[in-house]
Amino acid sequence: MARRNRSELTDILHDIPLFAHLTKAQLRAVAKVATEEVYEPEAVILRQLDAAQHMVAIVHGKARVTRDGQTLATVGAGDVVGEMSLIDGQRRSAGVIAETEVEGVVLYRSAFMKLLETTPAMAIKLLLAQTARLREADRKLGALG
Repeated sequence: MARRNRSELTDILHDIPLFAHLTKAQLRAVAKVATEEVYEPEAVILRQLDAAQHMVAIVHGKARVTRDGQTLATVGAGDVVGEMSLIDGQRRSAGVIAETEVEGVVLYRSAFMKLLETTPAMAIKLLLAQTARLREADRKLGALG
């Protein structure tokens, strides 16, 4: 995969729901500290119970979310994995394994936390986006019950 320039990375971040409500300047700030990674099929993207060092926004490909060897969900383009542990510093509650080749945008905890500390407006927008995601998950669970 050829490395994208910061403008292309900014556009990619805008298409990921977690980041969609950020301003162009905020997206550029995230893109500045982000890296790109490619995971081959069956590669471990995140390991359950590891200390949180990074989160991954999936750009292309599919991966499975697992807990204790059981598949919980499949994630793909636009999904973000590892953000809960990245925010609260707790060990990862689940693992993520690539099913296909996965291209991801990676944000490391130290850079991400610095962005949140120095840009409160960004922190609020990301908190609102994460809350919307949790409400959607809650709604789906309620529909199952």
